[in-house]
Amino acid sequence: MLDILAKAKISGSVIVNDKNFSSITEALSAYPSGAKNLTVVLNRRDETVREVPKENKVAEVLDEKTYKIKVRQYMTKPSSPDFPFHDKWNDGKPMPMRIMVGRILKETKGMYQMELWGQITEETTNICMMCGRPLTNPVSRYFGIGPECGNHGYVNPFESDKALREAVAETNRKLMAEKRWTGWVIKSAIESWEEIIL
Repeated sequence: MLDILAKAKISGSVIVNDKNFSSITEALSAYPSGAKNLTVVLNRRDETVREVPKENKVAEVLDEKTYKIKVRQYMTKPSSPDFPFHDKWNDGKPMPMRIMVGRILKETKGMYQMELWGQITEETTNICMMCGRPLTNPVSRYFGIGPECGNHGYVNPFESDKALREAVAETNRKLMAEKRWTGWVIKSAIESWEEIIL
């Protein structure tokens, strides 16, 4: 099995029988050609993976990268009889916002456990971070939150650009402090994501 992976030039770390190796070549030195009864877990995303417990197949991800993700609306809704996901995996706590920033802690075949927070990452944005609807008003675009989700009017209440920017910075501080969430996110629920540098 490891011979086939080496010939296919698979790169990145690999776990063989619950032991970590930085490459297929390193694993081959420990398990020579023809070794039988191997359980091989490839690291597709090129992070360093620690241990994969046999009972639940959860991999801890050592990834210092920060991502901005947008999820489908149902990830921000409470559990229901039709969608009990948050009760089962997130102690009944849905994501507080559709667009959040954070990092991956653990991974399964179909989910990421993520530490996420609200953060304005661009000077202006076209999408509400709370509900995902388009933003058309200039003031809402600065805040990244629409008038309904942010409880603000369409008229610019600020006397100067400096006052507006100070209010946006204060909103950003509040988002980062108050909109923090750690939980499991269904991979197929992630509409978009990008690596960002803060």
